[in-house]
Amino acid sequence: MPMVIRAQVWSDCDEDIKQFVEKLVERLKTILGNQLIGIYLHGSLAMGCYYRPKSDIDLIVVVNGKLAADLAKTVGVAIANETVNRPTTGNVELSVITSEVARQVPVPTPFEVHYSSGWQEKILKDEIDYSKEKTDVDLPSHLAYVTQRGICLYGKPISDVFGEVKWQYLIESVMDDFKWILQDEHILETPFYSILNICRVFQLFSEDNQKVHSKDEGGEWGIKHLPQAYHQLIQRALDAYRSSDIVNEDQRRTGGKEWDKANLFAFRNYARMQFKDILL
Repeated sequence: MPMVIRAQVWSDCDEDIKQFVEKLVERLKTILGNQLIGIYLHGSLAMGCYYRPKSDIDLIVVVNGKLAADLAKTVGVAIANETVNRPTTGNVELSVITSEVARQVPVPTPFEVHYSSGWQEKILKDEIDYSKEKTDVDLPSHLAYVTQRGICLYGKPISDVFGEVKWQYLIESVMDDFKWILQDEHILETPFYSILNICRVFQLFSEDNQKVHSKDEGGEWGIKHLPQAYHQLIQRALDAYRSSDIVNEDQRRTGGKEWDKANLFAFRNYARMQFKDILL
């Protein structure tokens, strides 16, 4: 019997996913001890649009001060080792930040530890210098998702820990990724992700209400509001994102589907034209 397509949210997600996240939370609690202020879920699993075959699990961990390099390394290695046993193809994206960063959201935005699929090998090969300050242009966007639509998994309430992200900083963070999607032929690398993110940026600017949206919501908005010529492409992106088809890590970027280059470039070029003043 084929797996039923189901958009999941933390409160009713599959038991193996919940157990994996809870085990990771317990591991971080053990390592960080009294320095840990809280662990917060954001992204698709917090917003009710987590699709098991492809979605990542997004976490922000807040600590009460800068971590010593050896402790930061211990945290990074522990996360990398825990994720080896994850029950899904999608990985974990996690950043550890200080309470000061969570409250003030400075730009550039520093972090103590970062983990994602692209960092796993570097962490396990001990190629990360934890003594140097590192920043992440994506963090203001992630923190806005935490404050608006996040879930506290452990520790102090979100409202007690996180300050408001300046709208300008959120836009700059979102546009950094958006510009990358529209550059060269990058849209071919992650077609459905790129299409839905383009829709999400259109929605962000069109509604102009300082509210954040999921990729799923962005795609639905795009079908309702963007030119009909692109509706079939957007629907295909939504179908790929929501599909229950099991994919391996290599197929995850494309959803295991073939994509028409001309259609992708046409949508990319439309977005370039609509945002030409901002992209300059």
